[in-house]
Amino acid sequence: MTATMDLNQLRTFVAVAQEGHLTRAAERLHISQPAASAHVRSLESYFDVKLFERTNRGLELTAAGRALADAAARVLDSSVALETLARELRGGVGGRLYLGVNADPTLTRLGPLVSWLRNHHPRLELNVQMRSSLATRQGVDAGELDAGFLLSSTFDKGLSGLELATLHYRIAAPIAWVSRLRDADWKTLAALPWIVTAPGTSNHEMRDELFRPLRLTVNATVEANNDLLLRTLIADGVGVGLVRADHAEQGERSGVYALSPLGRAETRLLFVYPASRAKDPLIQAVVEGVRHVWPASSSASR
Repeated sequence: MTATMDLNQLRTFVAVAQEGHLTRAAERLHISQPAASAHVRSLESYFDVKLFERTNRGLELTAAGRALADAAARVLDSSVALETLARELRGGVGGRLYLGVNADPTLTRLGPLVSWLRNHHPRLELNVQMRSSLATRQGVDAGELDAGFLLSSTFDKGLSGLELATLHYRIAAPIAWVSRLRDADWKTLAALPWIVTAPGTSNHEMRDELFRPLRLTVNATVEANNDLLLRTLIADGVGVGLVRADHAEQGERSGVYALSPLGRAETRLLFVYPASRAKDPLIQAVVEGVRHVWPASSSASR
């Protein structure tokens, strides 16, 4: 059978190229690992070139793969522009909106936003995907998502959006460690077993902002891919981590967490979309909805 190429295969190819790992790319795209593998194999057959080399670290692009990944990203950008033009020509807002949210949808006021969109744009179909902030950023950048909510101190290049809120974080530990935490200085804190998140996440950025000026590196023992998992592991006695202040202080009152008197960190809740799509009726509709449920929000971009 003759090999074919479609946009879903290109999205998978770009995601695997960015992640360097087939399983992580499949999770990010909400498809199975065998489906992601089949997409890559189909493209290799279609292009008649090898796209990846398997290494101890995962998958690395070949020279041909690097060139084709850049070209594939441009094709995906062009496909989004084509869809935008079609919406403008037919008027009104319809079609499907792919929206990324984090593990705490109540934080983003997702329910009121969906209700507003349903009432004001009944032809709009919503596909909501729960992702980490890092995966949401990557998804918007790669065209897998139209827009998304994420935690970050800055807007990435090429993204526009709204600043919705400032979030504060505390250093939390299991309640059994209360005496250790109360007397710990910064060096002692860093030496405790830490539950961390991946580089590029807001939790990782905040931790660096606390410890890097002191020339300290935390003792990272477990990596969690979202804040809900991180909080659960702390409560279960695994280690120390940065927890959003409202959760941390409620956990302290409930006898679940011990909180360090040292250091507080902060990040921002952002709503982001590609700057190139600012005039897209789909983006304008959802921005209007976000402004409605977040009336104090302010525009920003980079």
